[in-house]
Order: sequence, then structure tokens, then C-alpha cells
Amino acid sequence: MVIELKKIFFPAVIIFLFLTIDAFLFSEIDEVKKFPAFKTETLDGVEVTEKIFENKITALCIWTTTQENFEVLEQLNEMQKNLPAEVQIIGLVGDKHFADAEKIAKKYSPQILQLTANDDFYIVLEKIRQVPTTIFIDENLNLIGQPAGSDAKFISRELDYILQKNSPQFAAQKKIQEFVWFR
Repeated sequence: MVIELKKIFFPAVIIFLFLTIDAFLFSEIDEVKKFPAFKTETLDGVEVTEKIFENKITALCIWTTTQENFEVLEQLNEMQKNLPAEVQIIGLVGDKHFADAEKIAKKYSPQILQLTANDDFYIVLEKIRQVPTTIFIDENLNLIGQPAGSDAKFISRELDYILQKNSPQFAAQKKIQEFVWFR
């Protein structure tokens, strides 16, 4: 009887530990799915918080003051002019050269609000592998869609997809597909 209990008990404990570890790891991943609360300033010195994302879908372009970023800033500035009212593009300067960033932003993206990065953004910035990178945030601070690099066409397509995903037509199409294909 004791030997049979050991055969059941130890595997059960191991499975429990694996499930506990998985749950812990998933909770860490979930933390990154939400954009953090923050308090920062624009390049002009105006204080801003996460409330800037309320009631909008936001394409947040994280960039630095290196030459590779100038073209995407210019393209996003043009894109901003044709976006629907529920979408906004905001820049986040990922380095500390704010005086240079201000000159660059005025020249290449004067229509886009530019925020300065600080420690409040660490949880997001530590995940960024290259700049520029554009991430998408919904009105509830959820990270949505796929991050995009410096390709303005991909950024535009991702925004279109995100907007379609929120449409009644997309919901109806998904329901039909689920009914037809997934029984």
C-alpha cells in the first residue's frame, strides 16, 4: 500500500510543481501584455500620464536620435494625417538626448506628440530589441497587435488589422468561420 502511494504521490507532486511554475511564468508574461502606468513629460515639458491613451488606439513609436529613425518619423507624420479619429500616433524617445530629439521631431514629425522615456517605461523598453519599434496600445492599456519595426507599410497594415478586428464585420466573419470550421 505504501509503495503504491509513492507511485502516485511523487508524480502528482511533480505535476503540481510544474503547473505552479507554469502559472508563475504566465503571470509574468501577462504583466507585459499591459502597458505600465507612467508619468513623464513631452519634449516641450508638458506633464503626461497613461491617460493619454484613453479612448484611442495608439501606435507608440519608440525611437532614438540615430539617423535610422528619421525616415520612419517622417512616414508616421504623413500617416497621422489620414488616420481615423480613434487612432493616434505618439513617439517615445528611447534615449536621453532630448535636446537633439526635439530638433529631430520638429523637422521630421511635427504633428506627432513626443514623450520622453524614464524608468516608468522599463518593463516595455527592456523587451525592445531594435529601434525604431512601434507597439500598439488600446484604450485599456493592453498591448495589441504585432510590434512593427521601421516599415511604415507594415505599421499601416497592422493598424488596419487592429481596426478591422474591432469592427462588427470582423466579429461576424470570425463567428461564421468558427461555425463552419471548428466544431
